[in-house]
Parts: sequence; C-alpha cells; structure tokens
Amino acid sequence: MSASKLKNQIGVMLLDAPMSLKEVAAALEVKDKKAYSLLKSMFQSDRVAGFKDTDGVRRYRVTEEEAEKAAKRKARAEKKAAKAK
Repeated sequence: MSASKLKNQIGVMLLDAPMSLKEVAAALEVKDKKAYSLLKSMFQSDRVAGFKDTDGVRRYRVTEEEAEKAAKRKARAEKKAAKAK
C-alpha cells in the first residue's frame, strides 16, 4: 500500500483515540520502522501532534485541520462500504 494511503489510514485511526507508535504499527500491520517513518512525515507536515501520556508513552493525535479531513475520509469510506453491501 502506498505511503499516502497509509498516512490517510493513520489519520482516520487517530480520530477515535490517540495511539502509540507500536499501536499504529500493529493496526496497519507494518513494522515499527515504517510506522515511525509515516508518523514522522505526518508530524513534519503538521498532520499529527505527539505528546507524552500519563504512563510515559509517547502517543500521537491528529491536529484540528487533519481531523476535519480525516472525518471526511472516514465518512466517504463508510458510505462506500455501505454501498458495496
């Protein structure tokens, strides 16, 4: 899958709740190194923000601008899935 599609998937996944690097990698079924590369790229383009959670683990969440775009992508995907049924 292309990096662009994976980044879009990450944006949609982070709408629900912040996730750690390992959680993102597991959800996408990619290696930690690939997930790190994708998150780093998204961070540099202000699509995600990182923070240290209370348990000391770094987690990522979408920025407000990316949240709007990801919500549209999620709605579009749900509509497409409903149409396919």
